[in-house]
Amino acid sequence: MLATQTLLAKKAKNMLVRVDGQTAPGVTAKDIVLAVIGKIGTAGGTGYTIEFGGSAIRALSMEGRMTVCNMAIEAGARAGLVAVDEKTIDYVKGRLLAPGTDAATGKFVGGPEWDHAVAYWKTLHSDAGAHFDTVVELDAAQIVPQVTWGTSPEMVLGIDARVPDPDREKDPNKRGAIERALTYMGLAPGKPLNDITVDKVFIGSCTNSRIEDMREAAAIVKKLGRKVARNVKLAMVVPGSGLVKEQAEREGLHDIFTAAGFEWREPGCSMCLAMNADRLEPGERCASTSNRNFEGRQGAGGRTHLVSPAMAAAAAVHGHFVDIRPFV
Repeated sequence: MLATQTLLAKKAKNMLVRVDGQTAPGVTAKDIVLAVIGKIGTAGGTGYTIEFGGSAIRALSMEGRMTVCNMAIEAGARAGLVAVDEKTIDYVKGRLLAPGTDAATGKFVGGPEWDHAVAYWKTLHSDAGAHFDTVVELDAAQIVPQVTWGTSPEMVLGIDARVPDPDREKDPNKRGAIERALTYMGLAPGKPLNDITVDKVFIGSCTNSRIEDMREAAAIVKKLGRKVARNVKLAMVVPGSGLVKEQAEREGLHDIFTAAGFEWREPGCSMCLAMNADRLEPGERCASTSNRNFEGRQGAGGRTHLVSPAMAAAAAVHGHFVDIRPFV
């Protein structure tokens, strides 16, 4: 590289992850992408660009699609994308830096620039009958709220499952990985996931800190009508940007969180990667809406469980993981 000032790059292969069917209430974009990673593994997308498609993906909002694509790299992929549709165009329309928006007034005025942009954007989809190197299919109706139990995003199961038993794994490499993960996480085989208590809760990160995430979490807190459980030392909500924070406050979401005992923070990375004082102490367990649960990610010796914002909010007020489907 130093001699040529170039990097060798190979063309990415194409993978289609098709998720068809209707998700149950309480099953979010985060649950979909965790289920995908649980199926193909964190190396399943290595060397690929993943296109997410199917009726369940098309039904997601733009922010939900962002969550899914954000975690494509956790499956090993180089990139993740969703084909442009009318939902995409409606999302961009009228945004401050979008074509057709008057910079002085911030209002949508349209015009040739917008028309040309839309015409081009509508070409950004795979051709009918396009060949993919790999196709992965999931039934959305079979996906339940997900919780990671180990030290990799692929170590994930539905909330109605139990911690896996390494003795039942025939592959010696996988068995060893499960054993190491359970030792680090301080979990016993067979323990129901909904019996796992948490010490801290983090709602934030680039994966799940958009306004819809704030709304989903606040809705659960309001529906349950309870305060943060006594065994939870800290429950924090960190908006993804200043604009998200302002909008959430206009909608009164911060009041719902603070009234229940959550801390309402300034935007930032925060506990996603143990930023400044926002970290786990050794042995502490966290329900986190971030994208990575590696050893020490949220603090040396900290134990991270990846979940959706709604699942994290419910865990905060119950003190342990719960199935949110009865509450939505």
